[in-house]
Amino acid sequence: YHKLIMTKIKLKLPSAIINIGGISNITYMDKNDKILSFDTGPGNYLIDEWIRNNSKLEFDSGGSIAKSGQIDKKILNKLLNNSYYKIKPPKSLDVKYFNLQNLNKLSLEDGCATLSMLTVKSISMALNSFKIKPNLILFSGGGRKNKYIFDSIKKEFNCSVKLIDDFKINGDFVESQAFAYLAIRSYLKKF
Repeated sequence: YHKLIMTKIKLKLPSAIINIGGISNITYMDKNDKILSFDTGPGNYLIDEWIRNNSKLEFDSGGSIAKSGQIDKKILNKLLNNSYYKIKPPKSLDVKYFNLQNLNKLSLEDGCATLSMLTVKSISMALNSFKIKPNLILFSGGGRKNKYIFDSIKKEFNCSVKLIDDFKINGDFVESQAFAYLAIRSYLKKF
């Protein structure tokens, strides 16, 4: 489905679409229309769980809590040392693969900043794994609304970064539309 989107909006290849939902995932399409998709690491689920466990809020709206915190680099490095990041793609991740056990002593803000940077660094590691960097990265999913994450990725990875919404595609529904698209293709036996 991401390949269809990239083709339809005529992106200069190579390009990538990153969906930041509970888990972040990427679809990279090279100049020959070959695609590689995989989960990059945690997206919103750890951040949301942290916020719910330590406040009366449900999530970090716009990334404002993370922005007011300090990143605990020792904890971040421990999280980034997870064996998942050593597996070569394609690979898939379950939300139960990571947890909050190392963050107990952090404030709400510092925990949120650290977990948000985990999402940023995970995505950056995935982007840096490609031999040819994408010309454009499109973001979809709820995490695209987290200004702290979005702006941090722009700083980490020097290329054109845009919201999928900029191309008149609602970023809240890309994942659900992808499942519908795949279901129809499966039903029609268009594998």
